[in-house]
Amino acid sequence: MNHEQEELAQALRTLAHREPAGPAPVLELLRRGRRARRARAVVSALSGLALAAAAVLVVGGTGPDVSPARTVPVASASPTPDGAPRSATPPAFDARSVLLAAAETAARAPATTGRYWYTRHRTFEPVRTLPTAERMKRRKAPFAATVATTQDTWHARAKDAPSRTVTGQDAKVTFRTPKDEAKWRAMGSPELVPAKPSTNDYDMRLFYLIGTHRLTVQELLRLPTGKDGLERRLRRLYDAEPASDWGGAKPEFAGYVWSTAQDLLAGPLTPATRSALYRVLAEQPGISSPGKVTDALGRTGVALARKGTGEGEGEFRLVVDDATAELLAYEFRPRGRSAPSLRMAYESLGWVGELGERL
Repeated sequence: MNHEQEELAQALRTLAHREPAGPAPVLELLRRGRRARRARAVVSALSGLALAAAAVLVVGGTGPDVSPARTVPVASASPTPDGAPRSATPPAFDARSVLLAAAETAARAPATTGRYWYTRHRTFEPVRTLPTAERMKRRKAPFAATVATTQDTWHARAKDAPSRTVTGQDAKVTFRTPKDEAKWRAMGSPELVPAKPSTNDYDMRLFYLIGTHRLTVQELLRLPTGKDGLERRLRRLYDAEPASDWGGAKPEFAGYVWSTAQDLLAGPLTPATRSALYRVLAEQPGISSPGKVTDALGRTGVALARKGTGEGEGEFRLVVDDATAELLAYEFRPRGRSAPSLRMAYESLGWVGELGERL
């Protein structure tokens, strides 16, 4: 973290601690943190000028050669270490600043608990293949369409309690054009979505993933609550990952943290651990912020993005709720395409008391 980012982080922490208990919206906290940092810089500059003026008076005395009318513009751009001028106005959406503000917002969330961690998400993805007469074989779909379905999941906190998923809810097919729908009908209208929702009960544990490591709900709840401790834990897990488990293409640590962020942010982290994760992400290279965006459900949030390589070449996005710093959506845009090929929108995340209970 460079000097300016450390100053912003300190300003954000000061603001968050001064606020009364309750929500601290990410973008509002970011704007106020920047104002506080700039005010601190101006005060520092003015103090420096006062000291310099005092030094001139001491060295040069009060003779006629001293010119008290001489002024120095405080708000002028200062050079960076490489000699390039530093802009007096920071960019509207800097990913590291957004992540630091999100960390402060997440830390203020109330700590809750329950017997089940409940998630409800809606997935939007293209129809790529169709079934064939031969079992286990599929063919490429000759038309363009998108399928949307909703899934509910209850992850049991206790190791001996059952878990549940309900998949295929509210299924909907959207064709790109009327011609695409006509092609589908000419094929006999093959089934593209489940005929009805499917309820699945599990008497085994369901897991969250950090890389290839499987973690239970209890293990997620025990993750470190400080940035340094969480980063050390993630690095140990990363170092323990065999390259063979990644097909010989094990990512660098920054990509590893980013790829696991979706699963962790959608999982039962404590507010302190969620805040720590945002702080770890803030120090990783390659993350940008496209700014305010709208997710597949029409909700506005702040986007964070990172480029993928290999089979995942394109842009991966996380959309964060400005008011709470909770995860709103996950999206993937293939290289060369502006529209996402996969959109996952989280409608509900939180603790419930009973299996089947919804938020």
